[in-house]
Amino acid sequence: MVGRLIILPTGMHSLKLHTKTTLLSSVIIVGMLITALVVTSAVIANLERDDDQALAEIQARDLSQHISDMGSSPDPEALARAASLIMGSRPNIVSVRVWELSQGQFVEKASAAGSAPAAPIPDATKDLLRGGLGSQVVTTKSAVKDQLFYREFAATFQGGRPSGAVEIVERFDSIWSVAFRYVKNVVWMSLIAIVLIMLGTYLLFRQLVYRPIDRLLLAMSRAKAGDLATQVPARATDELGLLTQGFNSMISQVREMTEEREAQQSVLRDRVRDATIELEKRNQQLQETNLELWHTTKRMNELGRLAAAGQTAAHFAHEVGTPLNLISGHVQLLRSDLDRDPHDAEARIKTISAQIERIERIVRGMLDKTRFEAELSPLDLNSLLRRLCDAMSPAFDRRHIQLVDNLADNLPLIAGSADRLQQLFLNLINNSLDAMPEGGQLQICTSVENGNRRRSQQVIIDFADTGLGMTPEIMSHIFDPLYTTKERGQGTGLGLVIVSQIVSEHGGTIGVESEPGRGTRFRLVFSAIPGDLSATLDRRAVTVEVGA
Repeated sequence: MVGRLIILPTGMHSLKLHTKTTLLSSVIIVGMLITALVVTSAVIANLERDDDQALAEIQARDLSQHISDMGSSPDPEALARAASLIMGSRPNIVSVRVWELSQGQFVEKASAAGSAPAAPIPDATKDLLRGGLGSQVVTTKSAVKDQLFYREFAATFQGGRPSGAVEIVERFDSIWSVAFRYVKNVVWMSLIAIVLIMLGTYLLFRQLVYRPIDRLLLAMSRAKAGDLATQVPARATDELGLLTQGFNSMISQVREMTEEREAQQSVLRDRVRDATIELEKRNQQLQETNLELWHTTKRMNELGRLAAAGQTAAHFAHEVGTPLNLISGHVQLLRSDLDRDPHDAEARIKTISAQIERIERIVRGMLDKTRFEAELSPLDLNSLLRRLCDAMSPAFDRRHIQLVDNLADNLPLIAGSADRLQQLFLNLINNSLDAMPEGGQLQICTSVENGNRRRSQQVIIDFADTGLGMTPEIMSHIFDPLYTTKERGQGTGLGLVIVSQIVSEHGGTIGVESEPGRGTRFRLVFSAIPGDLSATLDRRAVTVEVGA
């Protein structure tokens, strides 16, 4: 029982410390006492058995010697008295019997009063007794239920020859039954010991444990309520006294740390207040700087367009110079050949017309390149998209296209050009219409999300169709100039190039997702105008035509 694991019942968790300690210690002590008592009782019972067996052997030898000294024909009554005397000497002797050897067989001659019924002598024992054992004793054992029987045999002699035998039978209880009999006798002693242990433990705990712990708990409650100046007097030098000293030291350190923390918090509040004031000033300066930067960027764009117009004029002069020289030479030859060869003159006139058409194309191209729109006005993309969708509704109906618009409410403004963005959206819509020759669905969505920088927002426009889609190889070339997958005469390969250029002019980004047979999605992302900046801008659209 010493090494056995003790599992506490569920109800013991609600008992007090001294009760649980008393019960545990009592169980352990009683268990140890019972174990020691059982082991000790078993050892004592074994020793007593050995002593009783030795005594029985001595008594068997003495009785056999006494009978041998009585002569050839001892009186049966005298033998019975001698046997009864030995049987009454000890309570565990159940029978004493005298056997006579007659014609090689052992016959009962006398027995003690109250002896148990005779049992046959084992054959091996008979052989030993017939052979003569001198002073030796033959012992046999037999068990009946929880009892063990020892049969001690000693030979009797007449004239130096075996004449019979003496039998003494002893009964012994099993060692464990003897041990448990002792244990039953000490149960009441164990109960008294448990009561005394509980009473003593309660008094000791009340005086030495509960009172110091109550003082500590009261001090903890005060400290929890905010009284960090509380202290617990240490009235002993034992473990609880050390615990009290440690608690006092801890409370002192907590009080010092709390005072230091409050002082640091006060300093931190002052610094935060100063930093907030400084941040407000910096934000105001930043807003002014952003506004100035916006105006500067506008002026730089105008200067850049003027420079581009100059470069375009020089390029225009260089491009137009060559066909003009050709026209001049053909005109001079035409004068000399007009009367001489009319057929040749007609060919020269065709050449001159072709060069004039070329000049016209160059002029138109240069004018298209020099026509810019200044992106100076805050623009509501939702309004622009609604107007464009209304204008395109006949084309949608004619091509069996279902338009699904999902425009976000309170969409922020962006800085952009309505005409340029309308050209961008129109190109994307036309591409979607061409990708759905059998009809389909076009979805236009707007949304807003926070940007990477603080207080910045981004406006997102999605154009998603259910058309033919594109392979990854085609997607890698869609923004290359003059690249087209349409049939000859149906596309120039410049639509998405213009789209990319307009997105770049507005400082945005464009992304595309497509899968053959599942349609295409174009995503445009533009930076929204900050709320404090858009309030200061003039909401007028300004268009500047350069190089017209």
